[in-house]
Amino acid sequence: MEPTFPLLRLPENAIVHVLENMNLNQLLIFSLVSSKIKRLVTSLSIEANDVTIAIFSKISVIVHTTKSHLTLNFYDDSNNQNEVLPVDISLPVAASFNNEDRTIQSSTPFNLSDWLHHIQLVLCCNQPLNIYFDLGCERFEIESLKEIIGSIRTLIPNRLLTNESSRNVLKCFNTPNKLYLFKNPFEDTSQIQQIFIKNYNGIVFRDVYSLDDMLLINSEEVNFYRPISQKQFNRFVKHWIRGSNPRLEYMFLKIDKTDFVSREMLLKGIQCVDVGKEKQQEICQNHGIGIDSYYMVAIRRKDGTPAVIATKEFQNVIFIRFIVLY
Repeated sequence: MEPTFPLLRLPENAIVHVLENMNLNQLLIFSLVSSKIKRLVTSLSIEANDVTIAIFSKISVIVHTTKSHLTLNFYDDSNNQNEVLPVDISLPVAASFNNEDRTIQSSTPFNLSDWLHHIQLVLCCNQPLNIYFDLGCERFEIESLKEIIGSIRTLIPNRLLTNESSRNVLKCFNTPNKLYLFKNPFEDTSQIQQIFIKNYNGIVFRDVYSLDDMLLINSEEVNFYRPISQKQFNRFVKHWIRGSNPRLEYMFLKIDKTDFVSREMLLKGIQCVDVGKEKQQEICQNHGIGIDSYYMVAIRRKDGTPAVIATKEFQNVIFIRFIVLY
């Protein structure tokens, strides 16, 4: 038998020095040993800057810090027939790390809620969580997940979900800061428009959308990925000038080159001026976008609010960035 090292008998400052040289997986395991070690791990102030819960046939909690990351899995029944059975998340559950066969448990059995609370405490997770739903998530009761997760930062229902599952997710987790929606799960146009009028910080939408949908958007940041017509964008800008979309700060969209006649036609009937190179560079840097091959014009809303429209040709599409300069 190999000799053991009496770590817990060392002075606290020596224990902390040892803990500082451990990776996140080791720290999480040690934090389960005792309330003293839990307190010392927490005192390291290892702040998690991004935490994502991925929910499919199992649940994975992915934690990123500035220096490292860990992935903790729950209900990982991929090797037996239980992977499709419903799960009661109020019951105690063991956890496992990626690529490791062994499971870890606390001295006092933890259910999923206890695990999340422990992780958030010892790794200083102060930000709302990101939630990703994929195929297989149906084995978990969405309402129960909402109850233990609480408020979230980003919601991502995968395109592969059934429309019914997507609707259930959107209904329960209805107040994220940001929404990624790969498809429209609703049959009634008014239902997807109820999503658009919510005041998210940001929304990413990858399905077909109309001019009416654009005008109902109440988010600060919008990313559309299905190409629209030159005429549709022109009409949108004219509505914005007259006062629509008052919360909008940034919009990204595409126009198919086959529908693009010229920049003059894109801006037909819109008063605009070219933006100088120095100003263009400043705007691009402030908004985290590249400046290569961008053509930019400045416009104003009737109330005087300035904005710019930047266009860039890439393969068979025209990229457009609409930036409001508050």
